[in-house]
Amino acid sequence: MKFLSNLKNNFSLASLSLLIAIIVWFVISITQYPTAQKTIAHIPVSRDITGTPAEENGIRVFECDVDEVTVELLGSRTMVGRLNNENLEAYLDASNIYSTGTKSLDIKVRSNDGYEFEVQSVTPPYASVVMDKYDTREFQVEPQIPKMTTTSGKAVNQEELTCDPGVVSITGPSAQLDSISKVYAISDKEMKLDSSFSTLSDRVQLVDKDGGVIEQTPLIKLSTGKFNISVPVRSQKTVGLSVVIAGVPSGFDQDCIRFIMSTDSITLASNNSQSEIPDPLEVGSVNLSELTLDFSKTFSISKVLEPSSFTNISELDTVTVTLDTEGLSSKDIVLDQNRIAVSNRPDSSYSYNVLTQKLPITVIGPEDVIDSVTADDIMADVNLIDSNRQEEIFSAPVTFTTKYSNVWAVTKSNVTIGRTAVSTEGTASRSANSNSSSGQ
Repeated sequence: MKFLSNLKNNFSLASLSLLIAIIVWFVISITQYPTAQKTIAHIPVSRDITGTPAEENGIRVFECDVDEVTVELLGSRTMVGRLNNENLEAYLDASNIYSTGTKSLDIKVRSNDGYEFEVQSVTPPYASVVMDKYDTREFQVEPQIPKMTTTSGKAVNQEELTCDPGVVSITGPSAQLDSISKVYAISDKEMKLDSSFSTLSDRVQLVDKDGGVIEQTPLIKLSTGKFNISVPVRSQKTVGLSVVIAGVPSGFDQDCIRFIMSTDSITLASNNSQSEIPDPLEVGSVNLSELTLDFSKTFSISKVLEPSSFTNISELDTVTVTLDTEGLSSKDIVLDQNRIAVSNRPDSSYSYNVLTQKLPITVIGPEDVIDSVTADDIMADVNLIDSNRQEEIFSAPVTFTTKYSNVWAVTKSNVTIGRTAVSTEGTASRSANSNSSSGQ
């Protein structure tokens, strides 16, 4: 028993001695070695630049290629022992940044609890940082329905394809907003439509000026991501084209004239399902007297359709008409004055006489007929039905008839007409003679 008692006493003395030794070692360490070095890893890098000139100018950090650092510190032993990656903060030194762009910024470390220490090294020592201003801008939204088609005889009216809202506000870095050229609200629904239709968009696509798709990062925020797309569907028909020949004399066979058109047909559409789309579409008229062998005339399709409810959905807006000269020939002839007549004199108190002595014309017709045509086969007519000319001498256009149903005449010249008042005495004398004859 005495042995056990002595053993316990010795153990107590040994423990006390060890404790005293540790205290003595700690005191000696503090007094002889007051500072210590420590390496701390996984310290998060803060992107907060509050209080810097950059922040005062509205500049923010949008991207940083470093998320955490490792720091080597030197400080008092008691203080260093309390430091860890939870009470230390790594931050970006933006004290000298005044403009936007990609910057290389030093990474510094500080204590959140006010501890003082000396930073020996930071790994990595700097970060590549994208700095920009946060901005909000409005963009027009264009609807797209790439997978929607229509049934036969129907078409989507692209001009009236709309989405609601038609404008979207986008918030994000100025540089990214600068790259946006177009905003599309897209429906990916696969449908075949036979009438107008409305649907919600499935996605929004941002496109740059070159047509490239811009990735929508978390930094880009849209005021809305849903748009109601209205798809107007209308009737359509591909129709032929025709030209009306005016000034055709009685008995003339129009089938002998053929035209060559720059396009044979166009596609018309109508929002009114009850409207009958004309086929063929008359693009204009030409006078028979215009049809020389080198005849060519261009007609505007949009002008023809102006007063109607029809819309040209072809890419062609004009059609050029030329005379098909295959099998045709021409011949120059001169008409004498006695082959020119005046019809529909507008004022009976005047006589109208042809003053033109010779009228050069060109006759056109089949090659096997044209050589047989002479001036005696042609009669020229000056029709004054719509004339209100008051001059004593004036010029007037002329039309022609021939004894052939497939030959016509053209000229670049007008006929000169002389207008003279009919004598009143002569008229009275003729009237008296007429009455005398009646009395007998």
